[in-house]
Order: sequence, then structure tokens, then C-alpha cells
Amino acid sequence: MPLSPLDVAKHEFTRVMRGYDPAEVRAFLERIADELSELQTQTASLGERLRMTETKLEAYLDLEKSLRDSMVAAQDNAKIAREQIAQEREQSMREAQLSADELKLKAQRDVVAIQEELRSLKIHRDAYIKRLRFLLKSHMELLDLLEDESPDKIPDSQPFVLSRSGTENS
Repeated sequence: MPLSPLDVAKHEFTRVMRGYDPAEVRAFLERIADELSELQTQTASLGERLRMTETKLEAYLDLEKSLRDSMVAAQDNAKIAREQIAQEREQSMREAQLSADELKLKAQRDVVAIQEELRSLKIHRDAYIKRLRFLLKSHMELLDLLEDESPDKIPDSQPFVLSRSGTENS
């Protein structure tokens, strides 16, 4: 059992003949008791400061752990966000490619339709040119026939009139 300052102050020695001076021993024991009391007070104070410091240290360690966990969570969230952005970018690229492919296909269909329309127009033009050539040729032949007829057969005084049936009226 440890000594307390009170134990030191109250301790009685047995008296012997040639012993030490009791007043001097008593004064020394009181001085030791005072110093022991002061040391115990300091020890208690230091113990309390140590407990407070340990409590603060635990709080700081908890804070450090929380910060570390938060940093890890933030890094994880940033990684997830980067991955999500990459996925969204890829999705957008796929959608843009699909849209571009659809536009390209529509343009190709439009080109084919225009080419078909152009062919049809060329066929109509060629047919129109053939009919026009035939008409011109027949008119040229009619003109040639008219020129070949002698002017003696048609009197100058009598006008040339076509009837409604398209025959000559004389």
C-alpha cells in the first residue's frame, strides 16, 4: 500500500536512548509529507491533463479517420462520376452515330428518288422530242407537198380556205 502524506506526517517512531532528535525528525517528516502532498497534487493534475489530452487525441484521431473516410468516399464518388460521364458520352456518341446513319440513309434514299425522277424526266423529254420531231417532219412533208403543187392549179384571185374538216375549199 502506497504512503500518503498523512501517513508520513502521523508516523511515530519508537523512542530509543541514543536516537535522533524527535523535533528534527518530526520537522523532516512534515517537510517530506508536504512535498509528497505537492507531488500527489501535481500527479493528479498531470493525470487529469493527460486524460484531457488523450480525449482530445481520440477526438482528433476520430476526426482524422472521418476525414480519411470522407476523402476515400469523395475519390470513389469522383471515380463513379467520371465513369458515369464516360458512359453518358459513349451513349451520346452512339445516339449521334445512329442519327447520322439515319440521316445518311435518308439522304441516300433521296438521291435514289431524285435519280429515278431524273430518269423519268429524261424518258419524257426523249418522248417529247420524238413527238416534236415527228410533228416537225410531218409539217415539213406537208410544206414540201404544198410547195410541189403548182401555183397554176390554185387561182390567185380565189383565197385558199380550209374548211372545218381540214379539206380545201375551192
